[in-house]
Amino acid sequence: MKNKNLIFSAIALVFFAVLSLVYNSPVLSDNAIIQPDIVNYKGSAEEMKTFEKATGENIYWSNAMFGGMPTYQMGAQYDNDFIKAVDKVFRFLPRPADYIFLLFSGFFILGMVLFKNWKYALAGSIFFAMGAYFFIIIGAGHNAKVHTIAYFAPLVAGIILLYQKKYLIGFILTTLFMGLELAANHPQMTFYLFLVMLVYFVIEFIQAIKTKEIKPFALATGLLILASLLGAGMNSTRLMTTYEYSKETIRGKSEMTLLQDKTSGLDLDYITHWSYGKLETMNLFIPNFMGGGSQPDQENLKNYIEEIKKQQYAIDLNNEFNAQAFEYLASSPVSTYWGDQPGTSGPAYQGAVVVFLFLLGCVLVRNKFRNYKWWLVIATILSITLAWGKNFPFLTNLFVDYFPFYDKFRAVSSMLVMAEFTMPLLAILTVYVFIKDETLTDEFKKKVLVYGGGAVVGLLLIFLVAGGSLFSFTTEMDQLSKQQYLDLVKEYNPQGFGSWDTMLNNLNNALRQDRIDMFKADTLRTLIFVLLTLGLLLAYHFKKIQNSLIVVLGIGALALIDGWQVDKRYLNDDNYIDKMFVDNPFPTDVSSKLMEGARENYQIAGIAQKVPFNRTLDSLRKADKTQYRVFDNIFSTFNDATTSYFAHSIGGYHGAKLHNYQDVIDLYFSGSGTSQKLGISQVHTQKILNILNTKYLVHGNPSSPLVQQNNEAFGNAWMVSNIKWAANANDEILAIKDEDLKSTVILNSNLKNTIKPISTGNSSIQLTNYQPNKLTYSVSSTSPQIAVFSEIYYPHGWKILVDGKEREILKANYFLRGVEIQPGDKQIVMHFDPTSVKTGNTLTLVSVILFVLLAGAGGFVGWKNRNKLENKEAV
Repeated sequence: MKNKNLIFSAIALVFFAVLSLVYNSPVLSDNAIIQPDIVNYKGSAEEMKTFEKATGENIYWSNAMFGGMPTYQMGAQYDNDFIKAVDKVFRFLPRPADYIFLLFSGFFILGMVLFKNWKYALAGSIFFAMGAYFFIIIGAGHNAKVHTIAYFAPLVAGIILLYQKKYLIGFILTTLFMGLELAANHPQMTFYLFLVMLVYFVIEFIQAIKTKEIKPFALATGLLILASLLGAGMNSTRLMTTYEYSKETIRGKSEMTLLQDKTSGLDLDYITHWSYGKLETMNLFIPNFMGGGSQPDQENLKNYIEEIKKQQYAIDLNNEFNAQAFEYLASSPVSTYWGDQPGTSGPAYQGAVVVFLFLLGCVLVRNKFRNYKWWLVIATILSITLAWGKNFPFLTNLFVDYFPFYDKFRAVSSMLVMAEFTMPLLAILTVYVFIKDETLTDEFKKKVLVYGGGAVVGLLLIFLVAGGSLFSFTTEMDQLSKQQYLDLVKEYNPQGFGSWDTMLNNLNNALRQDRIDMFKADTLRTLIFVLLTLGLLLAYHFKKIQNSLIVVLGIGALALIDGWQVDKRYLNDDNYIDKMFVDNPFPTDVSSKLMEGARENYQIAGIAQKVPFNRTLDSLRKADKTQYRVFDNIFSTFNDATTSYFAHSIGGYHGAKLHNYQDVIDLYFSGSGTSQKLGISQVHTQKILNILNTKYLVHGNPSSPLVQQNNEAFGNAWMVSNIKWAANANDEILAIKDEDLKSTVILNSNLKNTIKPISTGNSSIQLTNYQPNKLTYSVSSTSPQIAVFSEIYYPHGWKILVDGKEREILKANYFLRGVEIQPGDKQIVMHFDPTSVKTGNTLTLVSVILFVLLAGAGGFVGWKNRNKLENKEAV
């Protein structure tokens, strides 16, 4: 049996590789997936990659985005990063087939640990890996997220082995996959797994007390802690730099309180902005329960499109206002999504087969497997209720206020990844128990199938028959949009109010019918998969099918077909384009191949649209070799990294910006009500551009961008002879709008005792050599002054040497750097050389060596003990 398991396990892994390639078949023909987040990553990382390629040196600071920031979350490379080398071995397939293979094979390891049978491990892998959420985030480019999730299952397998008293193999697997989990570098997903395993730990602890097996529990826990420390140790540099960096980002503590009362962590509204609706949770079972994604296929808008065609004959288009308003209405996108979130790329559909089996398992699984059941059920409930966010404020506020690190992460809807792991695991456990657990009577199994299955089928039939009247299928936005049109009609064409009101009602009704049609179609689809799954279980129970292999693989096949069909709605051949455009998403010339591709693919069309903008920036880069920044006022300044590919930008794209820079964005660029109350205007925004050395502003539109030179930019550095003392962070950031920053520097009053008096005198300062991590300036002054740099203040890693001697870096003008200058000073060298990287590299190497030594020693002892046992048995 053992050899059979090994053979079929190998076959299963080959099957997963083939399946992953077949699903992503375009990668076999020199195509690649285009991912919006990865396109932005390429823009943000270009300066770092170019420098590293030219010098062979790893750098940890880049000025490409947001005035400058560490590269720790931008693909930075570290010495002694052996765990990443192991990860590359596992990800041998082309992207994104590599991630899908990891999802399959990782869960297969867990299945083999739990069931020791390849067929259950295989079916369970399908249950898990075909979840729609994983394919949706791959399409969006959230690679670190899916990468981290893929290591959930094998890490859990190692932990379970420890508590099964299989200490050696459990320790090795836990350490290895803890290292890989952390190396995938998505702390939010790892935190969610921690919540799942916290429930497991509590249940195991209670069981240990009941059975009086505290000692093995303590030993397993001790080994788990050691394995976790070693796994973290192999990621020391990554973790230390991330922790250091996080304290200075929007996830850390901010002393500026003008915009919010909360000074540590993220704001509650920001955390819960994407909250899953309670009813929306049904998306796990019925994919289009709430209309699918926010950007639907045209085939799902048949009624709406038909109604638009009808209404063009029902309204007087000879009226100029009617003609313009109707043209705008007809060309405006509408959404079939009617859930609670601001928008979504698609539902967190886990599968009709999986959810049905999970529900059966809540009743069926008991006896020796009951602890697993309660773990998975409780973790699932926790996942779903926390994903509700602001729709379940009691629990959400409790976790935000009191649970460590919970307030560091946004988009609580992603909390459903917990359920997307626990539900497939209980689903396959249900199949295993149904077939293998002889302690359950046939009568009990029959009752579960008949009554449990009947209840689910009955609910789906109710949805199918009466669903159109059970739910609203409308949103507040539907009515708001209608009212906005009617307000315009009242103002410009009041006599046409009745016609417009009727037309808009008809269109909303047509859209509602499209949503109902989608709901019913997918409800019927779910019903069919539930009936087929139930049929296989009943056929086995009544011995119409006697081979369990047929049942297990049959259910696995149903789950594969189910998941494949829905996943293809969100990640399909349309996501793939010619690899040359993925490798270079910022072309500066319109080639015939680009034009041809743009006609056939909207994503290539998006690349082609930016060509004039790219060409403008590229020309600017070639014409002006000095160091400066660019303000992009065409695309989303602070949510697009195109500019960063060509030039240093005051904007960019990143989920964890430095909080001092974000504060400046929020106050001086947002135009918010708070900014207006504080008297901040465009004049003050211009001051920010000046001190950031924003030499060029790009206006206009993508097809004809216009470059405006900002002659008021202060340059790379300037000397000041006056100090404005600010009592706190609020005063510091507000003083920017009131002071003449060309001659005055704003410093916090806590520096008063350390700063020597400064005065007016002849002075000059000039940047003479630029590297992202090393800036050299020549300086001259006849009096003590302060040099202010158009460089972002970051308190870790930067050092300033004036004529070879270190001086303190001052936090100037709230978010810039400064240094005291004395007469006779000649050269300033500013160097980024973080201690966290050096220390982390050493700890990483030590941890790897310790893991190898401990695993080797454990293996030797195990081998020796086994030989002793075999010799004893032989005697």
